[in-house]
Amino acid sequence: MKKLIFLFVIVVLASGCATTAKYEAKLNTWIGASEDALIASWGVPNKAYRMASGKKAIEFLRKDTVETGGHTYMQPQTTYESGKIGDQTYTGTSTTYVPVMEPVRTYKSYCRTSFILNEKGKVESWHHEGNNCVSN
Repeated sequence: MKKLIFLFVIVVLASGCATTAKYEAKLNTWIGASEDALIASWGVPNKAYRMASGKKAIEFLRKDTVETGGHTYMQPQTTYESGKIGDQTYTGTSTTYVPVMEPVRTYKSYCRTSFILNEKGKVESWHHEGNNCVSN
C-alpha cells in the first residue's frame, strides 16, 4: 500500500500541477477558431459527424496505458530473540532480507474531447470526458 501511495505522489508531482480547469481554459481559446486551425494543432480527428442542422462534430481521443511493478526487491525482516543460556538471559535482534515480488499493475487513462463547428466551420463549443483531461 505504501508503494501505491508513493507512486500516486510521484505521478501528481510529475504532472506539474496539471488540472482539468487549465484544460478547459485551453479549450475555451478554441472558440471561434476555424476547423483548419484546430486540425493543424490537434491533428486529424478520430471521428467526425455532419449534423442535419449543418453543424459538424469532431472528436479527438487520447489514450495512455502505464504499467508498474513486475520486479522483485529485498525487504528487511527483523527477528526479535530472547532466551536463557544457563543462568544468563539474553535479548537481541537479527535482520534478514526476504525477496518480495511486486505484481504488475496496469493503469489506463483517456481523454475524449469533442468540438462542435458551426455552419461556417468555426468552433462554437466543446465537451470533454475522461480521467486524464488535464493541462499545465
